[in-house]
This record gives sequence, structure tokens and C-alpha cells, in this order.
Amino acid sequence: MMRSLATVIAVESNAITVSCQQQTSCGHCASRDSCGTGIVSKAIPGRAHQLTIKTQESIAVGDVVEIGLAEQSMLSSALLVYLLPLLFLIVGTIIGQWVFVDLAASSELGVIAMAGACAALGLVIARHIAKRIEGQSAYTPSLIRVLGAQISNDSVINAASKDSD
Repeated sequence: MMRSLATVIAVESNAITVSCQQQTSCGHCASRDSCGTGIVSKAIPGRAHQLTIKTQESIAVGDVVEIGLAEQSMLSSALLVYLLPLLFLIVGTIIGQWVFVDLAASSELGVIAMAGACAALGLVIARHIAKRIEGQSAYTPSLIRVLGAQISNDSVINAASKDSD
């Protein structure tokens, strides 16, 4: 299960709305200081996502919770969003090559147009399938545990001015 920390921003009778920061693995490698993508990821903060999660637990606004999503749903979603349009692009290229170059002895502009149209069709189909499976329980994040109130940046961690003897 993929896990993430989130902050509760709203509490309803049977559900909570949480906000979690988009996490990226960029910036954790040895070349993070010289990599263009790493520099951009430092300069532009990640997006905050808001999710509604059904729960019966007693949670207050501002609490930090751990949420999770099954890996299988992430993998199937990634395959749907990335692989389906790519397959349509390849099929469109093959069909365009056969129709426009082999049969009509035309230019490759038709091949490019056919590949683009098929890729767009693949995106539309992927979006339609994603909307159909969106409400299924396997594709819905779940509340794993409540961690408690958020520690603010203003809180004093150690009140002693010097180490004790």
C-alpha cells in the first residue's frame, strides 16, 4: 500500500477532507544540484491535493492522518493513462503509413495527422474508463491511522537554552 501524510481541513458526519502535498522523488539523487529538473522542483513547490475520505473515527480539523492507496490501483491507473494513448498512437501511425504512404502514395503529413488523431482518441477513451472506475473502492484512498495534531513551525521543541549537565 502506498502511504502519505495529510492534514485534515474539513470534518463532516461520515467523512473528512484532507490536503496532502504532491511528493516527488526528484531532488534525492547525487546530481540534484546540477540537474535542471531538480532545480525547478526546488523553486516551484508541489501542488496540494484535496481528497474526501469516508471514516467513522473522531478527527478534528488540523489533525495529521496517514492515508493509503493500494499499489494495484496505482499501477492499473498508470497503465490506463500512459499505455492506452501510446498504443493508439502506434496503431494510428501504422494505419496512417498503410493508408497515406503505401496506398495513396501521399506525403507523411497524413501519417502524422492519423497518429495524432488516434492518440487523442486513446486519451478520450482512457478518460472515459477512468471516470467509470473512479468510484470503485479499490481506487479510493483509505484512512490508515490518525497521528494527532500538527506540530507548527512556531512550536518550541526544546525549551532549554543550553544542554543540561
